Amino acid sequence: MTPGLFADSNAVDEHTLVQIPGGREIIRRHRETFITEADFAWIAEHGLDLVRLPVGHWAVREAPPYLSSVDLLDAAMDWAQTYGLKVLLDLHGATGSQNGRDHSGLVGPRSFYRLAAHREDSLEALIGLAGRYAGHAALWGIEMLNEPMDLRIWRLWEFHHRAYRRLTEVLRPGTHVVFSDGFVPLLTSGSLRSSPDFPVVLDCHFYQAFYPWDTRKTYEQHLVKARRRAKLIARLQRHQPVLVGEWSAGMDPRALTGRAESPADLARRYVDAQLEGYAGALGWCYWSYKTATRDDWNFRHQVETGVICI
Repeated sequence: MTPGLFADSNAVDEHTLVQIPGGREIIRRHRETFITEADFAWIAEHGLDLVRLPVGHWAVREAPPYLSSVDLLDAAMDWAQTYGLKVLLDLHGATGSQNGRDHSGLVGPRSFYRLAAHREDSLEALIGLAGRYAGHAALWGIEMLNEPMDLRIWRLWEFHHRAYRRLTEVLRPGTHVVFSDGFVPLLTSGSLRSSPDFPVVLDCHFYQAFYPWDTRKTYEQHLVKARRRAKLIARLQRHQPVLVGEWSAGMDPRALTGRAESPADLARRYVDAQLEGYAGALGWCYWSYKTATRDDWNFRHQVETGVICI
């Protein structure tokens, strides 16, 4: 999303970036400038009402080598309140990594599943995050893990159940507790039951840009698949509300080859098909609000160029 931060280094994630010469200052400067109060104002001005805010397990505590971001997170919560927005705090990076991807802060083995100590530490980080903002007017919900990816699905179920019990002891009644489908929605839907005061929500991420069964699709096939998600969401919502926590206009460029329409028109039709498919969900969050380039993953750019109409 911000490749310039990693230029001229061998860093591949936040864990390695913070340890290179000057890395701590690179991260501090990025945090202070990339998203500011003006962005929360823009979001509110364009009629949106929820910000899904990803954080690492180090956000509100000391967890070397990472840098805590508690001051900026405090400010973000206050900016949301100022502009009438709600916030879903999302644990995007668990101790040991829940998916081994760069966006978890740590590329490599998913030791979150192998080591009970890592799951316990992640749980404590989650409770600390919830405890700090439980009384904040802008808090809409807490997401327990972002995109867990592992065949040991029972570890995920166990973590969700333990975290839910602990969170209900800390959070204000009415706060939503969100759990990821782990990209296997039919296996995870209904696996966590809510108590009356703490509604659970299933988070599904829908992309059609990465896996072979999608990259081989024609453009028209992409539109059909996007619209058909309405049936999947309706099925999942028999058990709990569904939040489409991530989606984008990103598509394998081969599907666009030889099309007469402009790239903007093609993107607009694809966005519209997805929004049609998501219409029955509790809500949606685009990934991401902003990137370093003006591309299909940059929500603000898509709105400003008319690809997304809100």
